[in-house]
Amino acid sequence: MDYKKPTPSLVQEKVKEHEQDLETVDTDTALTLLIQTFPKNQAIHDVLLKVAAINQLYSAGLKTTAIYGVSKLIRGLDIDPKLAQGSLDVVDEIAYGLVAGENDRYAFATKYCHWHRPDFYPICDTNARDVLRLCKEVDAFADFRLVDFYKYPLYKGIIEAFVRHYGLSAFSFRQLDKFLWRYNQ
Repeated sequence: MDYKKPTPSLVQEKVKEHEQDLETVDTDTALTLLIQTFPKNQAIHDVLLKVAAINQLYSAGLKTTAIYGVSKLIRGLDIDPKLAQGSLDVVDEIAYGLVAGENDRYAFATKYCHWHRPDFYPICDTNARDVLRLCKEVDAFADFRLVDFYKYPLYKGIIEAFVRHYGLSAFSFRQLDKFLWRYNQ
């Protein structure tokens, strides 16, 4: 991946690319509609639909055989008040709660929370990690280790340091997610 300094104009360019890609726009619209239609996480059927859709449409990496187990976990965690309060711990609860046959769901957990509160929960996946690590190597915008990406409060701190360092406070977490994904394409 070639380095380009993250500037407001580069972020705007990448967000525009994202928003002109019909497949991406339709996918995002479908997930937004799904979350608006089923905003709560108490009925297993609602959660199951959202888990399956986010996993498939956002390549979140859950094994198909674990979708029901992850859905039961989410339902059992009573996450609605936590999401409303902006709890950062809810991501780790989803990511690391016990589910038979599925131990690698951190990216999924960040995406699931993101789609419920895109203003508060930035996505952490391979694309985001790669861009942030590259920027750290070139510009030393923050001091972090790879393991810090896997503890959500620390990850959000990395994103906030990225925003401060590059003067990107005018952008929402949703826009930054679009930028990080497009930067790495």
